[in-house]
Amino acid sequence: MTTAHDTSACPVLTGPNNFQIWKLRIISKLHPEKVLRVVTREELKPSSGKPTSSEDPEITWILKDEKAHGIIQDHISDALLMRTGDLTSSKELFDKLVSLHQTSNIASAFYSFQQLTKLSWDGTSPIQDHIVKIRTIDSHLSGMKLG
Repeated sequence: MTTAHDTSACPVLTGPNNFQIWKLRIISKLHPEKVLRVVTREELKPSSGKPTSSEDPEITWILKDEKAHGIIQDHISDALLMRTGDLTSSKELFDKLVSLHQTSNIASAFYSFQQLTKLSWDGTSPIQDHIVKIRTIDSHLSGMKLG
């Protein structure tokens, strides 16, 4: 049974070329699953102790972390999975993926900017196609957070 937040909505991270869209989509996938706050550490792991209710908060947190970890692993390439397979927490995995692709974002931004400055309309193709190319590169550059 599929849901509105099915895996088809989130691409598989393959490298810097789709990192920005992947990051947005994986966040939007983790949020409705109620595990994003574990990845961002807005929800910290409760300290071990005697549970005050029948449900142990530490076990609940561990299950959320494992679920988030699995969702992220399901949406990365086999090469990235091999490279990050030893990371056991969802935060470690997410942070590693961000660090791997953050530096390459600068190169990607430079390349996109070069593409934008080299664009010229040939006069024979529809002007709308040329405008779409400009807007696509502009959106890509606007979506990047550098610095």
